[in-house]
Amino acid sequence: MMTLDKETAIRKITEMSTERVSKVLIFMAGMEAEHMIGEKNETERQRG
Repeated sequence: MMTLDKETAIRKITEMSTERVSKVLIFMAGMEAEHMIGEKNETERQRG
């Protein structure tokens, strides 16, 4: 069962242009990469 937030997000995404969806996905990938790099750096610092 989907929550209202997920339903709203899906509806908004389906209303976006393909270019806009691509930009959002690239932005999200960048945020995820930044998070992963931060975790890696923190782990290395703790070992160090």
